[in-house]
Amino acid sequence: MKALVKVAAGPGHVAIQDVPVRDPGPEDLLIRVKYCGICGTDLHIHADEFPNDPPVIMGHEYCGTVVHVGTGVREEWRVGERVVGELHTGACGTCALCLAGKPHICDRKLALGSRRDGAFAEYLTLPAWLAHRVPDGLPWEVAGVTEPFAISTHCLVERVPGRPGRALDGAQSILITGAATMGLMAIIWASRLGVRNIVVAGTDLDVPVRFVLAQRLGATRVVNVQREDLAPVVADLTAGAGVDVWVECSGSQRAIAQGIELVKKTGRVVLIGLVGPETIPVPWNTLLYKELDLVGCFSSPPSSWEKALAVEAEEADKLGKLATHILPLEEWERGFAMMRTGEAVKILIDMQREEA
Repeated sequence: MKALVKVAAGPGHVAIQDVPVRDPGPEDLLIRVKYCGICGTDLHIHADEFPNDPPVIMGHEYCGTVVHVGTGVREEWRVGERVVGELHTGACGTCALCLAGKPHICDRKLALGSRRDGAFAEYLTLPAWLAHRVPDGLPWEVAGVTEPFAISTHCLVERVPGRPGRALDGAQSILITGAATMGLMAIIWASRLGVRNIVVAGTDLDVPVRFVLAQRLGATRVVNVQREDLAPVVADLTAGAGVDVWVECSGSQRAIAQGIELVKKTGRVVLIGLVGPETIPVPWNTLLYKELDLVGCFSSPPSSWEKALAVEAEEADKLGKLATHILPLEEWERGFAMMRTGEAVKILIDMQREEA
């Protein structure tokens, strides 16, 4: 089968190769991949800025159809079912984190697409416990963005402090720094949860495509921080108090330093964007003086997938807009370049389509 492979360590070293399909075991599903989305992590793997174990098939945002069911899971699954799935292969299932429903941060996890063969391939062999059924009638384009939507669900619904079952409870204003996929999905959730004022901050790269889409998804104000000062916008919106919630999706050192100043006292901070260097300066005392509730978010536990899939049909129109381009595997380099320049939001590689 054809697959996009990180062939060797170092920047680059990514190529389409013919590789064998891994035989599924008794607890596995064999999935014919329909779409696999290009993620920022894939760009970092390409640049050798994210841990990976080459040679490895890249890709972890996938959807497809079950074509073989292992003997041990035939009572639960059948051929022909449409599925999406998690990437937490290698999670032990027995540690305190796994038993608490958090296999996504298990110390033994070896994620698809970086440490285990992933989904930029015609077929994916997947442990059945990682699969989730796609709701009937849901377009493939929406199913294809389920993985990042599950992350945003974890961050905005499960991790934000508030009364049980009432994520973003009482929030009237939210600042989202970063207007790529995670920032845009944060808009969807903020709008769904009734936040009245949604401010999205980005840069020149975001203006042509992402800012336009941000406003269609529910943002009430977009700010290009390279052309406009964000601080007075927030001050005017909140009568000088600061926003109730700040969601950091950019990984920008400047955005992080400024964002802390723009949250109100006792406000809530949700950290999603990964920073480039291992450490960056942070105004630590300000976190204390303001008594901010600070939560970090990484990846997506099974519970967030269930919550995301439960609302995808209702949000299908918005989620479908995020898939701005669909390309064949042969155009992967073009897709990676478009992601880097901001020309696209989410690019889905159609693993069943050949170049015209």
